[in-house]
Amino acid sequence: MTTRTTQLLQRLVQTYTEVLTDNLVGIYLHGSYVLGSYNERVSDLDYIVVVRRPLDLPTKQALMTVTLNDLWSLAPAKGLEWHVLLLADTQHFHHPCPFDFHFSKMHLDRYKADPAAYVQTMHGTDPDLATHLTIMHASGQVLCGPAINDVFAPVPAAIYWQGLLFDVVDAPTMMCTQPMYTTLNLCRVLAYQQEHLILSKADGGIWGLAHVPQQYRPLVKQALDDYQDQPGSRYLMTQTQPFAQWALAQLNVG
Repeated sequence: MTTRTTQLLQRLVQTYTEVLTDNLVGIYLHGSYVLGSYNERVSDLDYIVVVRRPLDLPTKQALMTVTLNDLWSLAPAKGLEWHVLLLADTQHFHHPCPFDFHFSKMHLDRYKADPAAYVQTMHGTDPDLATHLTIMHASGQVLCGPAINDVFAPVPAAIYWQGLLFDVVDAPTMMCTQPMYTTLNLCRVLAYQQEHLILSKADGGIWGLAHVPQQYRPLVKQALDDYQDQPGSRYLMTQTQPFAQWALAQLNVG
């Protein structure tokens, strides 16, 4: 872990604790950071904030302020992605999981355009939380707060599988704009289907190099090199589309 990431995590705990005070249960890391493939140049930092009571609007705004003013300059290339969840919902999981607040780099422009509207409307349910919380149970790390097993109920395997499939059902279309991400994601979904492995995108690519048919391995290698910050050549639809169609057929999707 770099000095910059260490400083980010320390400042995250400090600022969120100051904002949330006694409402904070804990802050928990998931995603690439805990799965061993975190790379500041290409990753985001994923975490979940668990609270006892729903946040009021001034508190949500205060979280946004410290996130952008105190943390964002230390964030990895894809920024910070976080959910605020209620303890009652993490201890008694139901799908899709509700969230009290959420932010990621994808929402930055929307927030800047109208902060008040963003803070007021950003709540609801997110089917992706089933995937996040499964990774949390398998490999998550406590930044502050009680142990993971005391805070998060297990996610049924069938729901996790549904979440994985939901994330790749549009793979042929996603290959046009996100070939690296889509290729590696298909590999890790195949790894779960075939061996029940919960892998990062990078580890999914490594698994794919040994398990997908030979004709698709150069594409997987290219995506893996790109993810590890070794940019390869331009992706060709003559390579990406056949792989996406083959993978979805293996997954019985489409």
